[in-house]
Amino acid sequence: MIKTKLTNTGKDIFALIAELTNNSEIINLAKASPDFLCPEELKKLAIKFLQNDYNHYAHADGVFELREAIAQQIAEKFNINFNPSNEVAITAGATQAIYTTISTFITEGDEVVLFEPAYNSYIPAIESNGGRPVFVQLKYPDYSIDWEAVQKIINTRTKLIIVNTPHNPTGTLFSENDIAQLQKITNGTKINILSDEAFENIIYGQKKHISVLSNANLAERSIVVSSLGKTFNVPGWKIGYCVATEKLMSQIRKKQQFQINAVNTPLQYALAEYLNKGFDKNELLNDYDENRKLISQIFYDSPFEFVPPHSTYFQLLSYKNISDLKDTEFVQKIMDNYGVALFPMSVFYHDSVDHKMVGLNFALNKEVLIKAAKRLKDVK
Repeated sequence: MIKTKLTNTGKDIFALIAELTNNSEIINLAKASPDFLCPEELKKLAIKFLQNDYNHYAHADGVFELREAIAQQIAEKFNINFNPSNEVAITAGATQAIYTTISTFITEGDEVVLFEPAYNSYIPAIESNGGRPVFVQLKYPDYSIDWEAVQKIINTRTKLIIVNTPHNPTGTLFSENDIAQLQKITNGTKINILSDEAFENIIYGQKKHISVLSNANLAERSIVVSSLGKTFNVPGWKIGYCVATEKLMSQIRKKQQFQINAVNTPLQYALAEYLNKGFDKNELLNDYDENRKLISQIFYDSPFEFVPPHSTYFQLLSYKNISDLKDTEFVQKIMDNYGVALFPMSVFYHDSVDHKMVGLNFALNKEVLIKAAKRLKDVK
């Protein structure tokens, strides 16, 4: 077996593991994106707009037809109307939308509340704009929010609270109580909310995505970010969006026009037409849900403990009954001795909190998942 070296280089964990497993026999389950294909109709539309020479700069806020389609989708889901002319912006992926929002509202000395484990772009964006991240750990093992702890750290320097629902990578979802608590804490303050809802369309079973947009008071102070790439299995297209009231969006637009200038034009038109034609959300979820259930079956009698996620395409695994190693060391051991790459959860904490938890991406080829699972069943 090829020996690898998992060290803290400052790189994104998924990129690092991809480098370590490249050109090896190691099965990489620590991938950031799914292997599933995008809808055939969407591919055809992309080709159509490329062939018809929709290849010049789009408007800095995005192709109007796409903004309009997104506004319509939001109106249907949350019964709230955003003006596509000045309250919707198309971005180069959700990550860019997050950075632009933070750079718009955070300056030297401002504090930003965020919950850990946290998506790895939040902290660099805060710190590069002179802000100070203030951390609240999600309660283990259900990764729920301790709202009393949040209340205690709110002060006059708090300018932004970042929430993430559905949560990446734990797959947990906001409840009605979470929405009520967030409203209570921010009511009467000047605190804005950045809500990362990139996985909003990947929800399983009878669970429901409850957006901050479902609450009128929160919607007034929120910037909601989402990802068309995740929804339609085209993450490489890097097309996301953010929505907010005109008061907030006018400030974001000033930043965006100089940070990115424009987003991929023909692919925006393709997505706009695809959205307007309508799509079957359940059909898009079929592959995800099948693999989620498959993982549950093949790990049923394994030494790992796990709870199936309510969202995302990540499955977390507890190895507390297997080893006392740190999660980074355990991941290293699994790569070297069993030929499977998992990701350690401690990398999503600023202080490397270790709950003996690792994760995998189950939105991969079924044969690959089964082969990897057979190797992992022998882990000691």
